[in-house]
Amino acid sequence: MSMSGTDVVVAPVTVNKENRSYVQWGPIIGGAVIATAISTIMTVFGSAIGLSMVSADLERSSSPTALAVAGALWALWILVSATMAGGYLAGRMRQPSFDANQEERKVRDATHGLLVWATGALLITVVATSSLFGAAKTAASGVASVSSGVASLVSENVDPLAMTLDNVMRANGQQPPSAQERDEASRIFVSALRNGKIEQGDRDYLASRLAARSGISEQDAQKRIDDAYARLSQAKDTAKQAAERARKIAVLTAFLTAASLLVGAAAAAWAATLGGTHRDENMHVDAVG
Repeated sequence: MSMSGTDVVVAPVTVNKENRSYVQWGPIIGGAVIATAISTIMTVFGSAIGLSMVSADLERSSSPTALAVAGALWALWILVSATMAGGYLAGRMRQPSFDANQEERKVRDATHGLLVWATGALLITVVATSSLFGAAKTAASGVASVSSGVASLVSENVDPLAMTLDNVMRANGQQPPSAQERDEASRIFVSALRNGKIEQGDRDYLASRLAARSGISEQDAQKRIDDAYARLSQAKDTAKQAAERARKIAVLTAFLTAASLLVGAAAAAWAATLGGTHRDENMHVDAVG
């Protein structure tokens, strides 16, 4: 059969049916490393911003709720940015397989993005517990430790019960109360806080002992006891409110962390698909002459 010079020969496209996995770990690990590096840098930077929001002076420090919200938003931004960068790199660098249509290639690219997200999460855990990244770890935990300790800086090493006993059992120049009497008063106040009130017998007993020791009337002694118990009750209520607020913040943080991880997974898959699309658009097929 003769062919003229203008005839076109179409060579059949051979598909490499080599038995190999569709998962390519090189781009996945590269994307995970990039995501971890970005996450570490932005965490340190965010910690510096967070430390500027807290102060030992309660009036100049941001509220714990504001710090929690700001920290959650910054963590979300870090996670989305890092996973998108790592996912895009994995999708762009993944070697495409031409035995699949465009839709299938998108699915495989998205899968690589999810593996970048999962591998990056493991690497970030290793980084957070490694002494090689002690500076980043210290900076990241600085905001939480400072913000939770702002109030304790003012009342550090102050025992409300001991302070109350000091106020109640002041001797005013008379013979000071013995250690046994102080311990007895302490047990009475602790029992009263547990029961929600001071028993009348315990109140009268403490008032009589206090009047005898301090040289004051029993009426004044009873008033001093009532005032002390009111301060202890207020301190107890404040502690309960602080514990409840900490519990709510912990629950909110847990939910935000889970939501951020899910958003990060979606962002990594989408970015990997975008990277794969850009890869396919810029690929050149050499013509056969």
